[in-house]
Amino acid sequence: MNIPQGRLTVQKILRELSSLPHRGAATANETKAGDLLQGYLAGMGATVKKEPFQTPKTYATIVYWLMGGLLTGLALIPVTGVAVGLVWYFVWLAWLYFNWRYSFITKFPVQHTAHNVVGRWASRTREGEVRKKVILIAHYDTAPVSLLYSPKRQAYFRLSLISSLWLMLLAGALATLEAFRIASPYLTYVRYGLMVYFVVQAVLGTLGYWLKGYANGANDNATGVAAALATANKLRQANLLNVDIEVVLTSAEEVGMIGAYHYVEAHRKEWKRGQTLAINFDSLGAGKLTVVEQTGTAEVIRYDNEPTRLARQLVNTDAFRDRAQMRNWHTADFDSVWFVRKKIPVLALCAVDADGRMPRIHQLDDTLDNVDESPIYTAIDMATAVVIAWLTSDKA
Repeated sequence: MNIPQGRLTVQKILRELSSLPHRGAATANETKAGDLLQGYLAGMGATVKKEPFQTPKTYATIVYWLMGGLLTGLALIPVTGVAVGLVWYFVWLAWLYFNWRYSFITKFPVQHTAHNVVGRWASRTREGEVRKKVILIAHYDTAPVSLLYSPKRQAYFRLSLISSLWLMLLAGALATLEAFRIASPYLTYVRYGLMVYFVVQAVLGTLGYWLKGYANGANDNATGVAAALATANKLRQANLLNVDIEVVLTSAEEVGMIGAYHYVEAHRKEWKRGQTLAINFDSLGAGKLTVVEQTGTAEVIRYDNEPTRLARQLVNTDAFRDRAQMRNWHTADFDSVWFVRKKIPVLALCAVDADGRMPRIHQLDDTLDNVDESPIYTAIDMATAVVIAWLTSDKA
C-alpha cells in the first residue's frame, strides 16, 4: 500500500478522488479509491482495515428483481393462486427496501465484493474514566446517472416512490381479489395497466445508468469523505482523553446503504449506546450546511437524539447562524439510517440549496469544478463542535 505523500488537505482529497472517472461500488475504480483512502488513513496514523461485504453493483439489479418478480406474479394470476403469494412477497421486499429497512432483495444475484475502509485511533486513557467512541462516516462510492434526479424531477422523487409503493399494494389487493374470483372483469385491465406502469418506472429509474454510466461524484460524496477525514484530524489535534475515534468510509451507499448496513451489523455489539456518537457526512459541496432532522419515504425516520439537539443549539449561535440550518430531507436517505434504526445517537450533515435540493447529485455535472468548499468547512466545524459539546455536557 502506498501512503500518499504531502500534507492531507480537503482540496487534495477532493482532487484525487475526483480524478477517477467514478467510484462505482464493486468496480475497479472503487478498488483504486479504497486503496487511496487506506493510504490517507495510514498516513494519519490510524489502524486501517478493509472490510469486505457482498452487494449488487447498482440499484438497477434490485429494481429489475423487484419489478420482474412483481410482473411475473401478476402475469400468472389467471394460471395459479400461488402467484398471489409471489406478488405479495415482492411487494413486501419493495416496501422494506424503499423505506430504508433491510430487505432480502439486496441478497439476490448477482453479488459482488465491495469494501468499507475503516480507520481507528485508540484513545489516550485516564484510569477510572469512561471510554467513549466517535464514529465519522461517509460513503465513497458514486451513483449511476439518474433521470429521476434531474434538477426538475428531484423534488418529486419521494412522491414517485410513495406512488409506486401504494400502487404495488393496490396490485397485491387486486391480485388477491382476482385469484379468488371476486373481482370485476374490468379489474383485469387495471392489473394490465399496473404492469405497464411498473415496466415504465423500471425503465425510467435505470435508463440514465445504461445511457450515461456513473456520475463522477465530486459532491456526492468526495466532499463527505474529505469532511470526515478532516474532522478526524481536528479531533485528534484536540488531544481528547478517553475518546476512541473511528472513520468509516463505506461503499454501496448508492445501492441502498448496504456498506453501512454491514458495518453496523458487524460492530453494533461493541458499542455502548450512551457512550457512542456517530456523525454522517454526505454531499457537502453545494448549498448551505444542513442538519437533518427527518428523512424517510412512506415511513418517517426522525433524528430525535442528543447530537441533533446539540447541533440545533449551535445553529442558533453566532458561529453558525448564517452558515447552517435545520431541515428535513426526503429524497432517498443516508448511511446514518441504520444508526437511527439501532438507536445509536447520530448526526446527519449534508448541504442543500435554497430550493431544498442537492444540486447535480447523480448527474454528469457532479464534478470538481462545481463544488463549493464552504459547506465542507462548516460541516467540519459543526461536527467538531457537536463532539466537544457532547463530551462536555456528559461531564456537567
